[in-house]
Amino acid sequence: MKNANARKTLKFDVQTVQSFRQSQDEFDTLVMLASRGDRRAIGAIAAAMGGDLLKVARAALKGCEDEAGDVVQDFMLALLEERWPFNREQGGGQTWMFGIVKMIARNRRRETLRGRGMED
Repeated sequence: MKNANARKTLKFDVQTVQSFRQSQDEFDTLVMLASRGDRRAIGAIAAAMGGDLLKVARAALKGCEDEAGDVVQDFMLALLEERWPFNREQGGGQTWMFGIVKMIARNRRRETLRGRGMED
């Protein structure tokens, strides 16, 4: 699928996004659009992959699992703000998303544990 036409031709319902996971090129195009702030693409990713993103966040938080929802929300905000544009040359879209969520989670965990240490 050509990037110029991607926005016009992609459907953004949950079922379609789930099927995109079977087609690396289409899924990567969706992730690229989301990383560039496309609200529809972000919403589709949130709806279709929110549970998977939460699992990744919980696993990375180790002892601070209650922060997982905030981590996913921070990730979605990062997409909206175009903080880390996705580049296919660095790997697949799902791997990229999980990597960003892990990074945010580890930073959140470090901050949370540091805050708890100051309270004790």
